[in-house]
Amino acid sequence: MFMKHLFVLVISLVSLGSSILGQTKITRQQYIDTYKAMAINEMHRGGVPASITMAQGILESSDGNSRLARLGNNHFGIKCKSTWKGKTMKADDDAPNECFRAYDSPEESYRDHSDFLRNNWRYHELFDLDITDYKGWARGLRKAGYATNKSYHTIIINLIERHELYKLDIAQPQPLVTKPLVLQNEVPVVYAEKDETLESIARENDLTDRQIYKYNDLDEGQSITEGDIIYLKPKRRRGSQKFHTVKPDESMYQIAQQYGIKLKHLYRRNRLEEGLEPVEGSKLYMRGKRSKTDSLDVKTTEEVKELKEKFVNPHSLEIEKADPIEKENIELPPYHVVQKGDNIYRIAEKYHVFEEDILKWNKINALELTLGQKIYLTEETAKAAFADGGDSPSKADNPVVPATKYHVVVKGETVYRITQKYGITAEQLRAWNGLSGNQINVGQKLKVSE
Repeated sequence: MFMKHLFVLVISLVSLGSSILGQTKITRQQYIDTYKAMAINEMHRGGVPASITMAQGILESSDGNSRLARLGNNHFGIKCKSTWKGKTMKADDDAPNECFRAYDSPEESYRDHSDFLRNNWRYHELFDLDITDYKGWARGLRKAGYATNKSYHTIIINLIERHELYKLDIAQPQPLVTKPLVLQNEVPVVYAEKDETLESIARENDLTDRQIYKYNDLDEGQSITEGDIIYLKPKRRRGSQKFHTVKPDESMYQIAQQYGIKLKHLYRRNRLEEGLEPVEGSKLYMRGKRSKTDSLDVKTTEEVKELKEKFVNPHSLEIEKADPIEKENIELPPYHVVQKGDNIYRIAEKYHVFEEDILKWNKINALELTLGQKIYLTEETAKAAFADGGDSPSKADNPVVPATKYHVVVKGETVYRITQKYGITAEQLRAWNGLSGNQINVGQKLKVSE
């Protein structure tokens, strides 16, 4: 029962390779139990089925055990992209030392995953599917190019069915069972389940009642609610972050629990008398100490009383619906005429049409593009053209001029991105250019066709 509750994040590189309280890795079931509430809440906020989010998290983060997940809280393998302005970390993927997004908490990663899908035209049609159509979502993710594995949709569907994750798609919003920022302070915690008490948690974890109350800055007899963080060891003298800005209706106790700092030390660091509550917007010190000349504005006695009466479980979520997706309606011409520098990827991005559809409708492969060639952009126009023009209508009106056979590497490109642009495999690219691995350099000229 102990390991059912325990989830520890150790940020020391030495400790990462060792056992976490007797457990080397997070198990699949522990990962699901810990993060399913985030997936459910994101479904209600952002519209991505919880089963899909959960299965992708399992796969992309190796059940939360990947380096990206442990050190960067990146559970979905999302790379930086040109629009990303947040934290980053480097990791080897299609090429060495690629840029990946990094987050302050898994919750941020889960939210960004939803927003990433919502903000990319490639995934917009998925949001028209029923929330329980996980198979349609899985196939759509594969077609949109979320992963290079052509069996990606099959893997996702199998994960959902093996672990019955489809049940999450009909669940109501739930209190979060984890607050990752607390875990960054290296203190083991459990999250109170329904009908649990401090005494029952103490018994399950070989602690005395006195210890559990003391570790959590509580008086004997105080009650807890589902989702509350409960510490199994003493909290630290300083918090997991340098500062915290007080939010509406937030108490010093809640802040101390959130950051894993002893309540009395939180008061001392901010030169505040115990029992007083700072006003909304106050900047609290988690580390270091407030200057003697930098005093805090505090709530009145009545406001403190009202705050206690309004107390709500800080680990529950009020789900705020995301704005409707703004789909960009592109008026498609009947066809696109291939110009110098064009490739299937660029054409697809320009007109918001999937590469595989373009190839299928035009009965070509990615290396058959020629200058002046007509590329039909809808199934209807392609069928009509083929009906009138024989086997190769898109080439009939123009002389065949060989397409560009070389590609010059620019900053940020990887082997994967280049293969996607030209519809070739990594093995072909390496063979044609004598590459032994995925290392490529800016300015390098690569052969991209035979």
